[in-house]
Amino acid sequence: MRPNLLYLLLALALNPLAALADTPLDPTLAPKSDEEVSNVFRDMGVVQKRSMPKADRWLLSTFLTMDFSDGPYSNYTLHLNPGYAISDFLEVYANIVPFYIVSPRSIHEKIAPFGLSIVAARPKMQYGVEVLWAPLYGKDSMGVSRVLRSDTFLKFNASMISFEGGLSGMSFRLGVGKTFFLTRSSGFRFCIDYGYVQSIVGAGTTGGPTALTKSFSSQLLTEFGMTFYL
Repeated sequence: MRPNLLYLLLALALNPLAALADTPLDPTLAPKSDEEVSNVFRDMGVVQKRSMPKADRWLLSTFLTMDFSDGPYSNYTLHLNPGYAISDFLEVYANIVPFYIVSPRSIHEKIAPFGLSIVAARPKMQYGVEVLWAPLYGKDSMGVSRVLRSDTFLKFNASMISFEGGLSGMSFRLGVGKTFFLTRSSGFRFCIDYGYVQSIVGAGTTGGPTALTKSFSSQLLTEFGMTFYL
């Protein structure tokens, strides 16, 4: 093939690329501010927004708690917490547990053949205060057209536990969790707590006297339930 013909074919092949290189950019595709998203990416995601306005709203948080500690009894509790949102990121609650569901664990059956027993004062109710700080928020895709917004929070709880026999103990818990906003007035909440809880436990022989002692022990709990924004 002649050199002149080869140069001509190369020039024709590169000519469309040269034309594209000289095409000016469309200025409408550029974002107008730092918080906006270019039209190029508009159909590829949802622009992040604040989860939901919560400031100056009354709250009601209802959830169940399951205890994963190594105590002699399993404790399940129902919390009914009225509260108030001081801001979009800070919420305060009155912690109220009207009753406990208590069931013995397998340790009782394991030590019974040796003539031993474990006795613990069973909790009846709980009341205290709870502070929730939610500095982070996000979103999760639900299909191609729906986004479920959420926030991530830290929670501190200080409560007094009332036991059978007129006894009482303290409970301090720190938790981390998420609230998924289902509507503008409700959300599903999940939390994992690490607690430092005062319990009243004693040990002795079966049918014999038992000495009860009050002491603090660590406790791991999970919470899940609903929060309503009134």
